[in-house]
Amino acid sequence: MKPDGDALGSCIGLYHYLGLYDKDNVCIILPHRTQAYLNFLIDKGTQKKLLIHEDQPAKTEKTLSESDLIICVDFNAFHRTDHLCSHLEESGATKILIDHHLFPDSEKFDIVFSETEISSASELLYQILMNMPQVSGDATKLPLPAAISLMTGMTTDTNNFANSVYPSTLTMASTLLAAGVD
Repeated sequence: MKPDGDALGSCIGLYHYLGLYDKDNVCIILPHRTQAYLNFLIDKGTQKKLLIHEDQPAKTEKTLSESDLIICVDFNAFHRTDHLCSHLEESGATKILIDHHLFPDSEKFDIVFSETEISSASELLYQILMNMPQVSGDATKLPLPAAISLMTGMTTDTNNFANSVYPSTLTMASTLLAAGVD
């Protein structure tokens, strides 16, 4: 509910990464609008693929029901998605969780990436993407909008490096800066 910078950053980062592989049938679904200060992450192409349930409930619910894969980021259980909860539970799609919160509802997902000793879902997603064969540890192979989104998610969840900072967090920041993130 009420997606923050980490939720939006990890969603948009994954969206841009998948765009490398001509996955044009990918969309981003959020239960509610995000804060206006995050609008810089949403370019015109992303805006076309963004569904906000509170604005378009029927279209969002139809999209979920027709999906064959749902990747959930930055929440540990469906009840944290407000009115999307029952639609996620009823979906027959394969469900993947990428999250850093305590006590993930693992049995509701087919694949779970859960790490609590990490700054953010954005950092966990960054680590997953860095291990993909197409990236092979080279952050310059990530699309720049993906890198910017992941950095935004991590910096907002750490309150600009004031809390939940680990050595891996600083490595991520350094690597993304070297890859061109401003």
